[in-house]
Amino acid sequence: MKATLTRVLLAGGLLGLLLPEAAQAQRTLRNPWTGRTELQLELARQNGDFFWGSLHGQHSFGKYGELFEYNWVQAGYEHFWSERWSWGANLRAAFYSRDYDNRGLQFLPRPELLVRHRGDVFGFTFGQRLSLDYEFRPEPQRNLGQARLRLDLERVYSVNERVKLRPRVAYEAAANIRLQPPDDQPDERTLEQGIWRAEIGLRLSDHVDLTPYVARQSDFAVYLPQFDADGNIVSGGRTNVRTPVVGVDLRFTLFEDKEPFKRIQLPTQH
Repeated sequence: MKATLTRVLLAGGLLGLLLPEAAQAQRTLRNPWTGRTELQLELARQNGDFFWGSLHGQHSFGKYGELFEYNWVQAGYEHFWSERWSWGANLRAAFYSRDYDNRGLQFLPRPELLVRHRGDVFGFTFGQRLSLDYEFRPEPQRNLGQARLRLDLERVYSVNERVKLRPRVAYEAAANIRLQPPDDQPDERTLEQGIWRAEIGLRLSDHVDLTPYVARQSDFAVYLPQFDADGNIVSGGRTNVRTPVVGVDLRFTLFEDKEPFKRIQLPTQH
């Protein structure tokens, strides 16, 4: 317990260093609600490891939102050193339409490496996930490297022999890992994104999980400032863009040798 509490304090301290940077924005913009759906498939191995893949789609409920305007496919593998520690790798390929500038369908590949720890805190499972990813973007955009830290707290409740409830809350922060801002963006912000998520996972059987959730995503940006006649900033500059999200994950699990066996089942938010 002492070691776990130490990790809680260290993780909280790290987030404490990042969050004040997000609070320095001069403006806040609010996007309309966004809907997200994800279909997942896992193949569990006898040694506890698993392969997984997913198809993710999202669209905005705003006036100009398009159905499934930003999507990705993703596949990965996770290996467990012990009941508490694991590491993994995955590759995500995002795709979306850019017809408005005659560039057609755009693809953004993003590999990721991660390490994960899960421990007990007062009867709850406390998870920490640290990862590094690198997104390849088409010119003239710069490629984007990020470090991500996710903290989550959950607990599993049995409804009957088959059905289980899994309430969970999570926060993930993504930080830019460039050594220094580019010359043409000297005010680029270190913290790129923060996401709060609350969910109630439904484990319907050994093979099927359904996870509805709500979330709030904050993107921390710097826009070209606009000034009035008196020199006061009226738009642009350091801005937090907040997007409310409602979503659902549906996961199907297959087992090596076909028959279900006891294993560590992670949340659907990989």
